[in-house]
Amino acid sequence: MGRAGARRLVTLASKQCGVVNRADLAVCEVSWKWLRGRLETGEWNRVHRGVFRLGCRQPTREEREMAALLAAGEGAVLSHISAARRLGLDVPPRDERVQITIAASRKAKVQGAKVWRSRNLGASDVTTQRGIRVTNLARTMVDLASVLQDGWLRAAFDSAVRKDSANANRIWRALSRHGPGRRGIGRLRALLEEYRRGDEVPDSALESLGLELAQATGRKPQLHYNVVDGARHVAEVDLAWPELQLCVEFDGWKHHGTRAAFVRDRARDRALFPLGWTVLRFPWDDVVRDPETVLDDLVRSYEARARSVPRRRRLASTLFAARAPT
Repeated sequence: MGRAGARRLVTLASKQCGVVNRADLAVCEVSWKWLRGRLETGEWNRVHRGVFRLGCRQPTREEREMAALLAAGEGAVLSHISAARRLGLDVPPRDERVQITIAASRKAKVQGAKVWRSRNLGASDVTTQRGIRVTNLARTMVDLASVLQDGWLRAAFDSAVRKDSANANRIWRALSRHGPGRRGIGRLRALLEEYRRGDEVPDSALESLGLELAQATGRKPQLHYNVVDGARHVAEVDLAWPELQLCVEFDGWKHHGTRAAFVRDRARDRALFPLGWTVLRFPWDDVVRDPETVLDDLVRSYEARARSVPRRRRLASTLFAARAPT
């Protein structure tokens, strides 16, 4: 075999995230003997049975995804959380396992990957992202409903609608086509119905999770509530129960991870305090890693505030009456 075949194989690998399979060897007219020699030197590495990667460094997520797709065989697509991440949806950051869907008529076992089988995966459910086949956004949301908890499902849905409001209708159509009998579909349908009623969509995954937690108090908070003092605008807060003068702020690193943001946030807290507002702050890590504690804090704070507000109002009325001229 000449150098031309090796160059063809490297060129093909560059178009496939550095990964090739045995069929690609034949297309490029590369012998197994040649490749075996390169495996021994470490120039190429075996990723799965019949799947090889150029280079010896640790594979990137994209390389692992492409290798898993080639190992799964014809018609395999990235799906569920892997597809959602590639489509730019908000999903749990710690779930790194590659997730793939293949036709129900086939079987495949791929080391380190979760392989799903589907009876109704059609060409209309598939798109391409940077050369990798993935389920489209609508089908991905239907799949996510079966694997995500409530908070993360809401976060994924909200991020889909923020990308394009028309995605809500696309998800609804996919739900009608693929939803019957699938796990979690009722929860996704409830999110769609809530959106169609005109509820505001949170502008970050953090607020999405927080809203899901806060609803456990039994009274839905207002999102992006503007606190005013007469004609003066004081602050916009993430979540609020205005009748209790209780609000919640979620501190994500992207927008709150600088000294300037820290100083600005505390100045807002000080401005709210004289007006009788209580501000609860929760960082991103707390909401994601320990939602039970955040939920407990929210419920206890809400209940305590609900008990104290009537008492403070009665006290204020008594003081006003005592100070009134006779």
